[in-house]
Amino acid sequence: MKSIQEVAETQTVWQKHIKAWDANDLDAIMESYTEESVMILNNLKLEGTKAIRNVFANLFKLFNDGNNKIEPAVVEGEVIYIIWNFKPRSENGKSYFGTDTFVVQHGIVKYQTIASELYNKYPVTGQN
Repeated sequence: MKSIQEVAETQTVWQKHIKAWDANDLDAIMESYTEESVMILNNLKLEGTKAIRNVFANLFKLFNDGNNKIEPAVVEGEVIYIIWNFKPRSENGKSYFGTDTFVVQHGIVKYQTIASELYNKYPVTGQN
C-alpha cells in the first residue's frame, strides 16, 4: 500500500514537471533530475543532468513545432504514467503516439522512460 505522503510527493513532482513543460522552462524541468537520474528513450539509456537536459532542450524545439495532446496522468505511489499524441506541423496531420513513465523517489525523477516512433524520425538525444 502506498502512503499518502508518497502519492502526494509524486503528484507534486508531476505538477511541477507539467507546468515547466507547458512553459518551455528547461531550468524548472531540470530541478526534478539529478546526476543519478536515468532516462531510457526508445531503448537508449541516458544518465545524469547533462544528457537529460540535452534531451529536454531538443524536445522543446520539436514539440513547439506542432500540436501535442497529453492525456491525464495516472499516478500510483512513486509512478507517473502518461500517454500523448503529437502532430508535427510539417506532416499534414500525421500523429505520433507516445508514452512516458516516471519513477519518483524523494522528490526526484529517478527513472523516466519514453517510447515513441516519433524519435526515430526526429532524434532528440544527440546520440543517434
